[in-house]
Amino acid sequence: MPILIIYASPHGSTRAIAERISSRIASQIPPTEVHALSDIDPATLSSYTAIVIGSAVHKVAWLHDATTFVHANSTALANLPVFAFSVGAPAGMPKFVRARFERSEEKRLEGAVEKELKSGKATLEAHKLFNGKFEREDAGWCVRTMFACFGGRFGDFTDWDTVDKWADTIVAKLNKPVTGEGEGGGAGN
Repeated sequence: MPILIIYASPHGSTRAIAERISSRIASQIPPTEVHALSDIDPATLSSYTAIVIGSAVHKVAWLHDATTFVHANSTALANLPVFAFSVGAPAGMPKFVRARFERSEEKRLEGAVEKELKSGKATLEAHKLFNGKFEREDAGWCVRTMFACFGGRFGDFTDWDTVDKWADTIVAKLNKPVTGEGEGGGAGN
């Protein structure tokens, strides 16, 4: 059965990262499918081996459609390994708050996704916050003004090596053998 990568992406940055994750996973354990969240019929979720879901981040939160999808389908997702990624632009934040903001944003986003999944007893295998594109024309005048005053930056901050490494961790988790009685489990397994 294929691995499903789905995304909510208003400006294309999250879509590009979802496609890269799909490509990287498919090169190691095919097949994969990548789709916009709006193109997925929730009734088909059980036909996948695992789900990777990503959303753009606006105002330190996933897009409403992505959060609603996870909550509404948390029971169906309970039977599958679920991985999640968020795409924001903490690298564009002013230097004096960048590292602290990135750590707190990642924890907040992961917690929010876990909360929605737990409503149906699903669990989150892993979450990652990626930097994406944050273009001047995608920000309102207030954000543009604040960024200019405090040293924020616009641009493409995507780190493709980080995306590839995270996709590799998904592959490693999905390929990890399941240990049972008589298989010599123990530390490190």
